[in-house]
Amino acid sequence: MAAGLTRRVPASASSSESIARRVGISGWTAYAWGAIAATTCFIALTCWWLTQDRSIPIYDAGAHLETAFQFHAMLEAGNLLGLFNYASVYPPLVHTIGGLAAVIGGVNVAAPIVAENLIFVPLLALGCYRTGRLLFGSTAGLLAVIFVLGSPLLIEQFHVFMLDAPMTALIAVTIWLVLASEDFSRLDFAVAAGFAAGFGMLTKVQFAVYLVGFICVVLLHGGWRNWRAVLVFLGIGFVIAAPWYIDHISEFSRIFEIAGTSAGADVPPGNAPPTLSLTNFLWYFWSVMNSQLLAPLFLLAIGGSLWMFATLLRRREGQGGRLELLVGAFLTWLTITITPHHDIRYGMPLLAYVAVIATGWIVCLPRFARFAATVLLIFGVAANTLGVTIGVGREASVALASSPPTTQQLPDQVIFYARKGFLTAGPIRDGDIQGLFEMLRRNGVRTVAWSLEQSRLPDFSFEGLVPLAQIAGLSPAITNTPEFSSSAQVATLIHESVGARIRLPACRRLSDGTGVWIVRHDSSARKLAFYCPNREPLYYGVGSIR
Repeated sequence: MAAGLTRRVPASASSSESIARRVGISGWTAYAWGAIAATTCFIALTCWWLTQDRSIPIYDAGAHLETAFQFHAMLEAGNLLGLFNYASVYPPLVHTIGGLAAVIGGVNVAAPIVAENLIFVPLLALGCYRTGRLLFGSTAGLLAVIFVLGSPLLIEQFHVFMLDAPMTALIAVTIWLVLASEDFSRLDFAVAAGFAAGFGMLTKVQFAVYLVGFICVVLLHGGWRNWRAVLVFLGIGFVIAAPWYIDHISEFSRIFEIAGTSAGADVPPGNAPPTLSLTNFLWYFWSVMNSQLLAPLFLLAIGGSLWMFATLLRRREGQGGRLELLVGAFLTWLTITITPHHDIRYGMPLLAYVAVIATGWIVCLPRFARFAATVLLIFGVAANTLGVTIGVGREASVALASSPPTTQQLPDQVIFYARKGFLTAGPIRDGDIQGLFEMLRRNGVRTVAWSLEQSRLPDFSFEGLVPLAQIAGLSPAITNTPEFSSSAQVATLIHESVGARIRLPACRRLSDGTGVWIVRHDSSARKLAFYCPNREPLYYGVGSIR
């Protein structure tokens, strides 16, 4: 530039840069914005899925939703101590967030789930991005975010109100902060890690199980020298989490059972194999491959593990963080493997480690191999998203045995593509029991009843029916067998296979081939009858109910 001349900066550009500096985003790279975009797309897809799905929340997803509504009632009544004292083996953090969401967005299925996504998906992405960036650079951070948000198990867990995904998010954040503390030599990061771990302990009781091995490796690697910062980390976590655990000490036996340390009578077949058996040591291998990642992403995880192990053997210096992450992941896998009770959800927190291990090595590969691995990553994530979120296509798998077992971990097969997850699949539009309950309420029904024996299947889960009834303003009543009332304010649901026993048309048909009939007292005929609020005549089969 010629002497005496100064470069004029447009006022609008200068103003934008000043604003960016004030809010702290002026130094964000394109990779950071890419991670933000991936996170935003994930949350947007969840919101779309919620607008399309009409299914009944399955098992635990329904039970946790009901608890969130109970927390909502306590919050509206100003009973804040009730949140703390609520009798449960599950800590209160996620349910409290769900209750607050219901206060703001209303008592409905979507509000707690959207709130969970808005809080914990960014935290999960932040933890994975920062860990990947710390160990391998910004590109690896972005790839780690894409990888973790492409897990089919994680996708479907964020479609319902569950605790495992929030726990995984806070594990990812804690891992990043501990690594950033440089073996607890940086007190600021140790303090932040203590807060993350403390709140993580309030998501689910298993939280510490997924970090104890990692923390031990960090301490052995040199963290023990900075014992003051270690005590600060542990102390903050203790102060945040211990009061709830102390208050619920009477429930510890059940808490330990929930944590997987014992196998109760309700453990599904195959989920408690003998500890010293090949089936046990391969349990989470099959679970991670066929439920948590599927074959394309699992291939990247295996490649990254072998590459990181080989490079750590060759270069011992300057690899501290990578060593701690890899050994921490191995010890976490070993810990959950030797616990008696297995569940595919219990392997989900491994994603906090695996997402970085599976993608960090990609940036270190030669150009062609790096391109091929990136394409495989994008293909795997896109396929998993299409399958679990939208539900297109059909399963593509290869059986490694003539008749693979049907146990939960799906062993002896390799699944490349799936359109159904552990709890959810693509949006289910049939049935719409929520809409049915709302119509019953408008037509004078105040109590809806069903039997326990007919509500144990996923498509008609009593745990999910209860919150749906509460949303519609109905009082749920569960009996051992179907019971009918002479009051028109009570409607009884019958759930059976279509055509099995009842020859009259069902009021609702479900995707599993079953139907839902409603029995209600017909005041005009003074007899019980089948009833359907969206068909003519409303009452039919009058007098056929015995």
